[in-house]
Amino acid sequence: MKQPRRISRQLEELTSLFDDIEIDINRSDIAADIITRHRRINEAKETAKSLSVDTTAVTPGRHIKFISFGSGSSGNCAYIGTKDGGVLIDAGVDNNYVTDQLLRNGIDIDNVKGIILTHDHSDHVKYAYSLLRRRSSTLLYCTPKTLNGLLRRHNISRRIKDYHRAIYKEFPFEVAGMTITPFETSHDGSDNVGFSISTDGITFVVTTDTGHITERADHYMRRANYLMIESDYDLDMLRRGRYPEYLKARIISDTGHLDNMVTARYLAEIRTPILREVYLCHLSQDNNSPELALATVKDRLAERNVNVITDDASPTGDALRLSVLPRFKSSPLFILRPLDE
Repeated sequence: MKQPRRISRQLEELTSLFDDIEIDINRSDIAADIITRHRRINEAKETAKSLSVDTTAVTPGRHIKFISFGSGSSGNCAYIGTKDGGVLIDAGVDNNYVTDQLLRNGIDIDNVKGIILTHDHSDHVKYAYSLLRRRSSTLLYCTPKTLNGLLRRHNISRRIKDYHRAIYKEFPFEVAGMTITPFETSHDGSDNVGFSISTDGITFVVTTDTGHITERADHYMRRANYLMIESDYDLDMLRRGRYPEYLKARIISDTGHLDNMVTARYLAEIRTPILREVYLCHLSQDNNSPELALATVKDRLAERNVNVITDDASPTGDALRLSVLPRFKSSPLFILRPLDE
């Protein structure tokens, strides 16, 4: 007769379901990784509770919440959403950092209903699958060419196709109560788009990674109340800098990036009172600085007698608020309101 397996420890010595278990979180096994992740999330939740938030400024009325988690060739990702949820614009920033920063601003990662991709370069797609794979309700919105480029260029699981929903330029689609329209931009990705995002009388437009302002980008940016636009480099810094000539030529080309002066001239040309705030994005670490980008754009707008503010105050009258999105960290939480509020 087979003997029952002996238990080497007394039952009273074994941990129960409700006991606290001490585990070395420095171990690299799966259990330790899960515990570390949950501790990080719980810490972020506690931090969010302790933040001093003016709920009267955030919850009532019509508004969009906007946060950038990083902007530049090191990684791009931003959140834009309503009370019904939101989307991530690109996915080039570490998924754990994005989750933590959302919680710090009172937004659960489960409120993210989709990721919309501007193009397939690594600094815009690196963490897409990591953000998607644990959330079956979150979808990936990009053009078919962008998806093919993503799979061809990068070591990303082909299972990402399970989350894909095809979008097409100039064809609006809806996510979380927002109407999103992709439009043509000019860059050397597989397929490049900007986005016009509208809801409740608010229009937010993002145009990044483009070597020149395309006709369709111009069409949508002139209708924006809030505009996120690339101001990648200072031309003089780039020409004098350490980059090899082939890379300088790529950046300056019509399928490269926008320099400060081009962005400044364009904003001065299109600015009307319906444009309330501008966020300069994708600044080069080597060939630009936040101070230089702000000064270049502000000076050009001043020539057109545009009243520009660059602090945290809300614009009054016909003033335009101008901000630079940080390269390596999160921006503040911006609350975007309709013009009639």
